Amino acid sequence: MAAMTNGNGNGKEQQPRWTKDDWTDFAHVGPDALAGQYLRRFWHPIYRSEDLDPGRAKPVRLLGEDFTLYRGELSPSPLAGGGGQPHLLAYRCAHRGTQLSTGWVEGDNLRCFYHGWMYDGDGQCVEQPAEPEPFCQKIRVRSYPVRDYLGLVFAYLREGEPPELPRYPEFENDEEIREVVIREPWPCNYFNRIENAPDLVHLTFTHYQFGFKVPTKIEAVETDYGMETRSEYPDGKAQQVHFLMPTLSRYDVEPWHPAETRWRERIGWRVPIDDDHYVDVLLTQIHLTGEAKEEFLARTKTRDAERSEAVRQIPIEGTAVLAGEKTIKDVANKAILTEVEDFATLVGQGAIADRPAEHLGSTDIGLILIRKMYTREMRALAEGEPLAQWRAPEALEVVTALV
Repeated sequence: MAAMTNGNGNGKEQQPRWTKDDWTDFAHVGPDALAGQYLRRFWHPIYRSEDLDPGRAKPVRLLGEDFTLYRGELSPSPLAGGGGQPHLLAYRCAHRGTQLSTGWVEGDNLRCFYHGWMYDGDGQCVEQPAEPEPFCQKIRVRSYPVRDYLGLVFAYLREGEPPELPRYPEFENDEEIREVVIREPWPCNYFNRIENAPDLVHLTFTHYQFGFKVPTKIEAVETDYGMETRSEYPDGKAQQVHFLMPTLSRYDVEPWHPAETRWRERIGWRVPIDDDHYVDVLLTQIHLTGEAKEEFLARTKTRDAERSEAVRQIPIEGTAVLAGEKTIKDVANKAILTEVEDFATLVGQGAIADRPAEHLGSTDIGLILIRKMYTREMRALAEGEPLAQWRAPEALEVVTALV
């Protein structure tokens, strides 16, 4: 990060003057980094809605900052309003700076554990119980817009009126199964991950078990939502992956239930926690209804604990591979093999990849285009120029190769 300021002779500093080093630095996501300021112009999923119980506060970390997330207590009557809504506040109490998530929820407000100061969902202090002459009107902590949508809590971390929350209609069918998964954080930068999705050649080698052939042709085209990458294979089959700015991948997943007649749609958000960690947030639409849906849910419920334990093993197995204690072929649990392979390659690049040291080839066209889009947008932000108005597509054609 190389943001610069110049004195103007009167003891005051001018606005930051950014350099090329800043608008080509995609990795640093804190509030003082250019990439961090760009990413704060978008909504990001931060929690599973069902995991945020009414009346509970949780600490969360996103884009290099800590916050307090809580859901108001449910109203006794549907007409009572306010209850059950999520709220996102600053991490610390304005009084003595203790962690607000250690407090408790009262109605739609949050009371600090230390001295009982209470804040409403907008961050305004509304009670100071021990003060003879409360000065609540002078005390306010930061608050941020949050929304429940598709089983996720989304947050917007920039000041001012937020943009409209993007919608994904193909995931809004409540009659079917909507699977929401937030995986364990991985110790590498989010940009390591988003560059992996359009890298279609890695499927042939990293994920050797699927038998993917080497692509004969790879194309990447900018779209009004981000980028489309398409590859062709020797037998004439094709694969198509969509990247939605700034951190989303859209692809299809092969079904395994006999009643499924279509591939499953999936969106993967690569959410930056800080410069050295990110988390995968996965939303999958499974096209089952009625008895088939109930049977599927009953079967998966019995597997949840087993699946959760398997997911926790991904970084353990991947770290063992990187340490040379085992090889990829030594991974016994084949259900997590693909994720272990990705962990080893992405974390193996370093927490932040050394991009200037790379030697890219023609098949890297997808990740090159992502970098160009980010560079263009971050430079425009630095120079006060208009930014692209990316839009979430109503529907996407996704072709998946079976080779």
